[in-house]
Amino acid sequence: MEICKTDIQKITAYLEDAAKLYDALAALPMQKCVSRSHMIRQLTAKLKNILKNDEGRKR
Repeated sequence: MEICKTDIQKITAYLEDAAKLYDALAALPMQKCVSRSHMIRQLTAKLKNILKNDEGRKR
């Protein structure tokens, strides 16, 4: 099973929504939510970087 470009874009969108949710929960004194939001944003950036690099190779 392969993961295509649109799958990665959809995953990224879901992760960004999850990060927003954890940011909202971080208003409460919960360090776990802040940490999860940070990790999700790092993963999202990594996925976007993979997409960008993959598109550069195809050209």
